[in-house]
Amino acid sequence: MTPFKTLNRRNSNSAKWESVKDKMPANDYLVFSVADSDYETAPEIKAALKARVEHGAFGYTMLDDDYYQIVQSWYQRRYQLNIKKNWIITAPKVLTALSIIIDGLSSKKAAIVIQTPVYNVFFPAIKQNGRKVVENKLTQKNGHYTMDTEDLEKHFKAGAEMLLLCSPHNPVGRIYTTDELARIVALCKQYGVTLVSDEIHADLVMPNHQFVSLGKFFNDYDNIILVSAPSKTFNLAGLQSANIVVPNNENRKKLKAYMRKRFLYAPNVLAIEAIKTAYTLCDDWVDAQNMHIYQNYQILQSFLNQYNPAITLTSLEGTYLAWIDFSCYQMKSDALNDHFMKFNVALASGINYGLHCDGYLRMNLACSKAQLEDGLRSLKKALDAL
Repeated sequence: MTPFKTLNRRNSNSAKWESVKDKMPANDYLVFSVADSDYETAPEIKAALKARVEHGAFGYTMLDDDYYQIVQSWYQRRYQLNIKKNWIITAPKVLTALSIIIDGLSSKKAAIVIQTPVYNVFFPAIKQNGRKVVENKLTQKNGHYTMDTEDLEKHFKAGAEMLLLCSPHNPVGRIYTTDELARIVALCKQYGVTLVSDEIHADLVMPNHQFVSLGKFFNDYDNIILVSAPSKTFNLAGLQSANIVVPNNENRKKLKAYMRKRFLYAPNVLAIEAIKTAYTLCDDWVDAQNMHIYQNYQILQSFLNQYNPAITLTSLEGTYLAWIDFSCYQMKSDALNDHFMKFNVALASGINYGLHCDGYLRMNLACSKAQLEDGLRSLKKALDAL
């Protein structure tokens, strides 16, 4: 029996499920918006957390050598990347890490480049730190997205100080190739731009694809920073823990000083236990999850092809997020999603990922097959009503 079974997350303080319940006409509503998964995490993690809770003490906690060795081993095993222990800095979560990097390593009012459509919280992470958002729009052809390096170089020439890369890319599902990343690294090096790679989806890789970490280019350019976490892979966002990998000594000193001033120290005690277990015992679970997500993607693809071939589904290489172009219905994203919610199903509105993305919606596939099929039945009713 598949371990990725339907899990009822209603009334569990889930941000994903609670945030839309008032917009739904019935209690059996379904949500495919926020990027966390709707099945249980790996059983080894549950067992480790139960054992730690049984100990009974949850006082001040510090990181031991095992933690760093386990993270190093995961990077080597999963990404073929050798990182040094002293390069690793822990943070409460990836967004906190990105905010720290933006505020700690760029000048006030600096231009920060993002590649839209992109994870919607990149925008406030930049703006709320008093920096300027600069969009380097991805180029799309037949549902496949690529980087526009000519436009990117124009922004670098104009003085942009930092590039936030989303790799694998949320929401378009790209895993960038070594050649694509090499071109970006070369441009950043040429113009002295800090390259920050949000690799939170690095473990979510579809068949016939291989994730390439920006860490592969540390020897060419050390002004690269990696940010990752087990939160997407193992649905541990509520435990709040992330890792920053910083090979550049000066960058690392600045970030550590920044965090000391704000008393940002080790992750909480349960997060440490979960990470150690996830990165030690759960490789097979991750591989099985990836296959499950890909099978869900195939179900969605088949449904859309049969229902209306004019609806374009972006090919999925990484993440568990499907990026769907519904522009054939000539409706704005918010209006379309509001219409779907009248039929008890919610997706994520595409305009949140870039102003040029109206008509798109993002659908989370990290759910059981049964939940997905129920959701598609509701979507069919909603589309039929149009």
